[in-house]
Amino acid sequence: MLAVLLRYVLLVLVILLGVSELAGGAVMVVIGIVSKVVAFGVSRRLSWAWAAALIQGILLVLWIGLQIALGGVPMPVHWLYLTWGAAIIALCLIPAVRAEVHKPPQAVLRRQPEIAELEAQFTTKETDPERVRNRQLSNTYLSGRG
Repeated sequence: MLAVLLRYVLLVLVILLGVSELAGGAVMVVIGIVSKVVAFGVSRRLSWAWAAALIQGILLVLWIGLQIALGGVPMPVHWLYLTWGAAIIALCLIPAVRAEVHKPPQAVLRRQPEIAELEAQFTTKETDPERVRNRQLSNTYLSGRG
Protein backbone atom coordinates (compact mmCIF):
# COMPACT_ATOMS: atom_id res chain seq x y z
CA MET A 1 0.00 0.00 0.00
CA LEU A 2 2.85 2.34 0.84
CA ALA A 3 4.50 1.55 -2.49
CA VAL A 4 1.33 2.53 -4.33
CA LEU A 5 1.21 5.82 -2.44
CA LEU A 6 4.88 6.51 -3.16
CA ARG A 7 4.31 5.76 -6.86
CA TYR A 8 1.61 8.42 -6.87
CA VAL A 9 3.96 10.85 -5.07
CA LEU A 10 6.55 10.18 -7.79
CA LEU A 11 3.89 10.75 -10.43
CA VAL A 12 2.83 14.06 -8.87
CA LEU A 13 6.45 15.24 -8.59
CA VAL A 14 7.11 14.48 -12.26
CA ILE A 15 3.86 16.12 -13.39
CA LEU A 16 4.51 19.26 -11.33
CA LEU A 17 8.08 19.36 -12.60
CA GLY A 18 6.77 19.34 -16.15
CA VAL A 19 4.26 22.09 -15.40
CA SER A 20 6.82 24.30 -13.65
CA GLU A 21 9.40 23.81 -16.38
CA LEU A 22 7.05 24.94 -19.12
CA ALA A 23 7.25 28.43 -17.67
CA GLY A 24 11.05 28.39 -17.50
CA GLY A 25 12.14 29.14 -21.04
CA ALA A 26 12.97 27.30 -24.25
CA VAL A 27 15.42 24.78 -22.78
CA MET A 28 13.14 24.07 -19.85
CA VAL A 29 10.16 23.58 -22.19
CA VAL A 30 11.96 20.56 -23.69
CA ILE A 31 12.53 19.16 -20.20
CA GLY A 32 8.90 19.90 -19.37
CA ILE A 33 7.73 17.87 -22.35
CA VAL A 34 9.99 15.01 -21.29
CA SER A 35 8.45 15.23 -17.81
CA LYS A 36 5.02 14.79 -19.32
CA VAL A 37 6.19 11.69 -21.22
CA VAL A 38 7.77 10.27 -18.04
CA ALA A 39 4.57 11.01 -16.09
CA PHE A 40 2.58 9.15 -18.73
CA GLY A 41 4.92 6.19 -18.48
CA VAL A 42 4.72 6.10 -14.67
CA SER A 43 0.94 6.38 -14.71
CA ARG A 44 0.64 3.53 -17.25
CA ARG A 45 3.41 1.49 -15.59
CA LEU A 46 5.34 1.19 -18.83
CA SER A 47 8.57 -0.80 -18.78
CA TRP A 48 10.82 2.20 -19.36
CA ALA A 49 9.10 4.57 -16.91
CA TRP A 50 11.19 3.81 -13.83
CA ALA A 51 14.50 4.30 -15.63
CA ALA A 52 13.23 7.46 -17.32
CA ALA A 53 12.11 8.95 -13.99
CA LEU A 54 15.47 8.11 -12.40
CA ILE A 55 17.39 9.63 -15.31
CA GLN A 56 15.19 12.71 -15.19
CA GLY A 57 15.90 13.16 -11.48
CA ILE A 58 19.64 12.74 -12.02
CA LEU A 59 19.65 15.18 -14.94
CA LEU A 60 17.70 17.73 -12.92
CA VAL A 61 20.21 17.54 -10.05
CA LEU A 62 23.13 17.80 -12.49
CA TRP A 63 21.51 20.72 -14.34
CA ILE A 64 20.87 22.69 -11.17
CA GLY A 65 24.35 21.81 -9.86
CA LEU A 66 25.84 23.16 -13.07
CA GLN A 67 23.80 26.36 -12.76
CA ILE A 68 24.99 26.83 -9.19
CA ALA A 69 28.61 26.13 -10.19
CA LEU A 70 28.50 28.59 -13.09
CA GLY A 71 26.30 31.22 -11.46
CA GLY A 72 27.94 31.47 -8.09
CA VAL A 73 25.43 32.11 -5.35
CA PRO A 74 22.50 29.70 -5.43
CA MET A 75 19.04 31.21 -5.35
CA PRO A 76 16.08 29.70 -3.45
CA VAL A 77 14.67 28.30 -6.69
CA HIS A 78 17.90 26.34 -7.16
CA TRP A 79 17.45 24.70 -3.77
CA LEU A 80 13.84 23.93 -4.62
CA TYR A 81 14.72 22.16 -7.87
CA LEU A 82 17.74 20.46 -6.30
CA THR A 83 15.50 19.04 -3.57
CA TRP A 84 12.88 18.14 -6.16
CA GLY A 85 15.38 16.17 -8.23
CA ALA A 86 16.77 14.48 -5.11
CA ALA A 87 13.24 13.45 -4.10
CA ILE A 88 12.60 11.92 -7.52
CA ILE A 89 15.90 10.01 -7.31
CA ALA A 90 15.16 8.85 -3.76
CA LEU A 91 11.69 7.62 -4.70
CA CYS A 92 13.06 5.77 -7.71
CA LEU A 93 15.68 4.03 -5.57
CA ILE A 94 13.12 2.56 -3.17
CA PRO A 95 12.76 -1.08 -4.30
CA ALA A 96 9.02 -1.19 -3.56
CA VAL A 97 8.42 1.88 -5.73
CA ARG A 98 10.46 0.37 -8.55
CA ALA A 99 8.41 -2.82 -8.32
CA GLU A 100 5.17 -0.82 -8.22
CA VAL A 101 6.12 1.20 -11.30
CA HIS A 102 7.12 -1.97 -13.16
CA LYS A 103 4.07 -3.94 -12.06
CA PRO A 104 1.61 -4.17 -14.93
CA PRO A 105 -1.86 -2.90 -14.17
CA GLN A 106 -4.17 -5.63 -13.08
CA ALA A 107 -6.42 -6.60 -15.89
CA VAL A 108 -9.98 -7.41 -15.10
CA LEU A 109 -10.15 -11.08 -15.85
CA ARG A 110 -13.35 -12.99 -15.98
CA ARG A 111 -13.45 -15.52 -13.22
CA GLN A 112 -13.42 -19.08 -14.45
CA PRO A 113 -16.39 -20.99 -13.07
CA GLU A 114 -15.70 -23.79 -10.64
CA ILE A 115 -16.50 -27.35 -11.71
CA ALA A 116 -19.27 -27.49 -9.11
CA GLU A 117 -20.85 -24.39 -10.66
CA LEU A 118 -20.73 -25.94 -14.12
CA GLU A 119 -22.23 -29.19 -12.86
CA ALA A 120 -24.97 -27.26 -11.12
CA GLN A 121 -25.67 -25.35 -14.30
CA PHE A 122 -26.18 -28.51 -16.32
CA THR A 123 -27.94 -30.59 -13.66
CA THR A 124 -30.54 -28.08 -12.54
CA LYS A 125 -34.07 -29.33 -12.55
CA GLU A 126 -36.43 -27.78 -14.99
CA THR A 127 -39.27 -25.84 -13.39
CA ASP A 128 -41.13 -25.02 -16.58
CA PRO A 129 -43.60 -27.91 -17.20
CA GLU A 130 -43.53 -27.50 -20.99
CA ARG A 131 -39.74 -27.70 -21.11
CA VAL A 132 -39.80 -30.79 -18.89
CA ARG A 133 -42.34 -32.44 -21.20
CA ASN A 134 -40.31 -31.51 -24.31
CA ARG A 135 -37.13 -32.91 -22.75
CA GLN A 136 -38.92 -36.13 -21.83
CA LEU A 137 -40.27 -36.49 -25.35
CA SER A 138 -36.84 -35.78 -26.79
CA ASN A 139 -35.20 -38.34 -24.53
CA THR A 140 -37.88 -40.90 -25.42
CA TYR A 141 -37.39 -40.27 -29.12
CA LEU A 142 -33.62 -40.51 -28.84
CA SER A 143 -33.78 -43.75 -26.88
CA GLY A 144 -35.88 -45.38 -29.64
CA ARG A 145 -38.87 -46.07 -27.41
CA GLY A 146 -41.12 -43.54 -29.01
